[in-house]
Amino acid sequence: MIYYPIFLDVRGKPVLLVGGGHVADEKLGKLVEHGADVTIVAPDLIPPVRGFVDRGQAKWEPREFRAGDTDGYFLVMVATDNGAVNRTVADEARSKKILVNAADDAANCDFILPSLVRRGEIALASSTGGTSPAMARWLRERLEEFMSDDVVALADLLADVRKQVRAGDRECAGKCTLAETPPPLLCKDCPNRIPADRWQQAIDGELMALINLGDMEAAEARLVASLGRTELKTSPYWREEVRP
Repeated sequence: MIYYPIFLDVRGKPVLLVGGGHVADEKLGKLVEHGADVTIVAPDLIPPVRGFVDRGQAKWEPREFRAGDTDGYFLVMVATDNGAVNRTVADEARSKKILVNAADDAANCDFILPSLVRRGEIALASSTGGTSPAMARWLRERLEEFMSDDVVALADLLADVRKQVRAGDRECAGKCTLAETPPPLLCKDCPNRIPADRWQQAIDGELMALINLGDMEAAEARLVASLGRTELKTSPYWREEVRP
């Protein structure tokens, strides 16, 4: 099976986790890390899972799963080794159009969890479609090697400059008679439009050398200059009353 890749925003969203063992521990850690509001349903918890509860990072219902437990949840995660329980939880969740994941139980999964490497705001996910855990681990280790300090610094720089560019876009769109707002979309003939390819071309050897030296001020100046956005260019479509 080929899965459709997706990243979900689970911050503050209610997630039900059924099970309290080692698999639950693995799932719970990532859910908490990404800000989910997790409720665990399980008769017992292993110490690491109980630790999340004791720290107030998850809630616990100390009992077996029962009908109606999936009500109101954004996602349902099943971490038991009981196929009958997995099927019961999955059937109920699906009947309510709630996505469900069951560990090592593809028949009761609407999605699988990829192998994840994360540093800063960058998250790289890989998957073998559940066919090879060994290959998934090999890929994760290679991705960890790729995720150097320079790559993380480049990501932060691109994000900061993009914010500057979007601020300029909003200023230009606010003056233009052809702009589509909101969101502020530059008109097709705008002299301030930055082609997508130009962003890629700006990530060159000299930019990376400056990042490697830790000279982020010079790196930012070079990136902005390479994008051609040191200042806004006057558009012929700006409204007459605000044209410089």
